[in-house]
Amino acid sequence: MLRVGLMLLSALAAERGMAEPVFSFGATPGQLPKAVVPIHYALDITPDLDKLTFSGSESVIEVSEPTERLVLNAVDMTIAAAAIEGEARPQITSDAAAQTVTFAFPHPIAAGRHQLRISFTGQINRFGRGLFVVDYPTADGRKRMISSHLEPADARRIFPSWDEPAFKASIALTVTVPQPFLAVSNMPVAREEPVGDGTKRVAFQPTPRMSTYLFVLAAGDLERVTADADGITVGVVATRGKVEHGRYALDTAVALLRYYNEYFGIAYPCPSST
Repeated sequence: MLRVGLMLLSALAAERGMAEPVFSFGATPGQLPKAVVPIHYALDITPDLDKLTFSGSESVIEVSEPTERLVLNAVDMTIAAAAIEGEARPQITSDAAAQTVTFAFPHPIAAGRHQLRISFTGQINRFGRGLFVVDYPTADGRKRMISSHLEPADARRIFPSWDEPAFKASIALTVTVPQPFLAVSNMPVAREEPVGDGTKRVAFQPTPRMSTYLFVLAAGDLERVTADADGITVGVVATRGKVEHGRYALDTAVALLRYYNEYFGIAYPCPSST
């Protein structure tokens, strides 16, 4: 009986191994054309917590074959300008139903790396998609914070992007927030500097190449408690005065990270996890 069971497990493992196709970017289903791919997003976002709007940003792209059209995802966004260095300004067309924006150039963009600069404005939502606002009571009165929720396909509500999982790029975020705020993203803070009018600019280290739905931004009157897990800083963030309620979650996250590192045989790729 044991021998039969082992044979069955071996057969299932072999079948599973054969059934696992090698990842192919070109063969992965999606709605966006694959002639142009993002390499790096350099985001500079300035939220306005009173008007519930924000503005940003810039990307670097690679054109694998000459094309006259760049098609990205964007929702509830106004594109003020778009440009590729050394090229004529494109015609900008939005398709709300398809959740896309198209930049049509007067002649094909040559294959190779180009810097695409996009200026845009968007909305901070009162519902939990894209970048959204949370108002909450405290002993000192009501306070406001912002956070993001992008799964499965709402990064397009924060910045024009190739918002399909097959498209992966690094992301370097700079955000301008009120001076007392703690800003949190996927990576540790690289630098922070005051800019006047009671605000500061917080720049984060670039992420590894990743899908856009993994991008995170939160900012408010927050506190963080951290612990070390084999050289990785694990953190839990809460509104001020409630961070100690996150101790159990922190201890659990540390244990889980160590378990997954051992289980998969692959170390967590970022210097921190919050």
